[in-house]
Amino acid sequence: MADDFVTSYAAEENLAYATRFHQDLIAAVARTKGRAIEAAMCCGGQGDANHPLVARAQVLVALCSRAYYADPGCGGDWAVFEHRLSLVPVQFRPAVPPARVLVRWQPAAPPSGMPLAPIMSGEVTDSYACKGVYGIIREEGFSSRAYRDALVEIAATVCAGQAGSPPVVSAGELPRLALPFPRGGRGPRSKVPSPRTPQEVPGRPRVFLSYAHEEDGGVHQKRVKALYQRLHSEGIDADMDTAAHERGPQHWTRWMRKHYKEADFVIVIVSPAYKRRAEHEEVQGKGDGVGFEADYILEERRKNRDWYRRILVVSFPEHGEEHVPDFLAGVTLYTLDPETGEGDLESLIDYVKGEAR
Repeated sequence: MADDFVTSYAAEENLAYATRFHQDLIAAVARTKGRAIEAAMCCGGQGDANHPLVARAQVLVALCSRAYYADPGCGGDWAVFEHRLSLVPVQFRPAVPPARVLVRWQPAAPPSGMPLAPIMSGEVTDSYACKGVYGIIREEGFSSRAYRDALVEIAATVCAGQAGSPPVVSAGELPRLALPFPRGGRGPRSKVPSPRTPQEVPGRPRVFLSYAHEEDGGVHQKRVKALYQRLHSEGIDADMDTAAHERGPQHWTRWMRKHYKEADFVIVIVSPAYKRRAEHEEVQGKGDGVGFEADYILEERRKNRDWYRRILVVSFPEHGEEHVPDFLAGVTLYTLDPETGEGDLESLIDYVKGEAR
């Protein structure tokens, strides 16, 4: 069965934002159509992996930005859909194909000869025109009027585009397609590191602690450090930012990326601030590190169906299940007190040590 639409986006885009927009668009289209909607996401940088999805989807939703036009995977998505559009007889082929919906994700000039993502309201000074959907989310949030208005208009465009959907093709029948972009470049590399498997590093299992600095006078951070020390006492090579800070100045983005990539396990310690920041609902510029780590986790979840075996979710007794970010809901939650050792601490340690052997 063909998807109602696919969302094509660049590999280096903010995955949390793109995923939330995609989900919101599904809901908006479903409300308009009055039925359930089937849709998929097509991340750039995947080679030909997206071709089967694009070859049969009714509508292509492209999140246009500079990164999009520099990503060869997105160029491949465009080329497949363009091939399908070319199968429509010339006399029935509109100048602006309605089934190709160009979203102004971030304002950017397209490559020469390619269409510009339209300003749907016709007002060049509104938020959508000036900032794009990404800018609206970043500065005004998912609950803003500007975001909701843009979503409604894009959903209406998707619904209209379904009536002009081009012929479905088999991915195996596609000819060799020239990429319309990027031109003269290899495109960006994904910012999300591929995790190593526990078997690649013998000996002590390595753990990265992902947590938020709560505004509680250091109480939460003290409890995180207690967990860090417990893990070390059990022969587990844990790492956290305060311990690294004690070793001297750090480039924190590089430090975070390196330790996330090299860890056998990532322990997510949930709390109110962690949920806000992981879901990008925090005020701009506050707790960005958690947002970066959440993006890495989302990308790992998308690529690896067994992601939950590496990403372990922990809650202290005072922070329950309601503080688990939505994208981590449904997996095992280890509730423990790191200072007394009560709760699921022993189970967590047994799992980490057992799996890393």
